[in-house]
Amino acid sequence: MISRSRKPEIYFLVFLVAMESVAALYGGISLITDPSGSSLQLELKYLQKSVFNNFMIPGLVLFLLLGLLPFMMIYPLLFKPKWPLMNIFNVYSGYYWAWTYTLYTAIMLIIWINIQFLTIGAVSDLQGYVGLFGVLILIVTLVPRVRRFYKVQRHTRQHTIVTK
Repeated sequence: MISRSRKPEIYFLVFLVAMESVAALYGGISLITDPSGSSLQLELKYLQKSVFNNFMIPGLVLFLLLGLLPFMMIYPLLFKPKWPLMNIFNVYSGYYWAWTYTLYTAIMLIIWINIQFLTIGAVSDLQGYVGLFGVLILIVTLVPRVRRFYKVQRHTRQHTIVTK
């Protein structure tokens, strides 16, 4: 029988998601409140190859998609409440929706950093660390014990079926 108790990998995943969320919330709020980027020691010249005149829109994207969304997943990742509406964007129906959204977050973070490299270039070692952080979240999300923990169980009268 598969044990459904939380493993250390689950706590590590939640820790990574929380750290990523806090960093993105801070960065997003900083860019929204100061679209010039100077509060984060960013220069507007970094946006020359982009479609943006200032950091307001990137700050909103950072705040909402990489800050707020992961922040709202911390509780569900730990306690797996039944919120059927959240399955709307879950393309992996055999897995709990917060696991899938964590996968999305890792992919968005990796894409975010790649777009930064393409548009503004490498301006800080922090970009590399953030990219590696996205890869780390992706790897931990795909660890077999983590996947098993978030696998959806369907119950029938006679027995439990673990969907594959």
